[in-house]
Amino acid sequence: MIKMDIINEVSKAADITKVKAEVAVEAVLDAMKTAMMSGERIELRGFGVFLVRPRKRGIGRNPRTGKEVRIPPGRTIRFKPGKDLQNLSQQEAIPVSSGAELA
Repeated sequence: MIKMDIINEVSKAADITKVKAEVAVEAVLDAMKTAMMSGERIELRGFGVFLVRPRKRGIGRNPRTGKEVRIPPGRTIRFKPGKDLQNLSQQEAIPVSSGAELA
């Protein structure tokens, strides 16, 4: 699913034009970006939590040359799915079938 798919779904669900739905989706995403840039936690009940966590500095390797490279400390975004989202993904899991059933 891409952003345009989300805009189309919002447009249908709220019975508004796609232009208004795009403005609404952009506003939500901008608010989330701003909050994450300031290090805030975003909690969407039933969906999940976005956390900004510090990342340790370390040493990595350039795969091309094998030379060690310092990795500076920074921040990273983590997502923890909520219970409703976890339950939904477990309920609708598609079973893996063997090729014998297709014949």
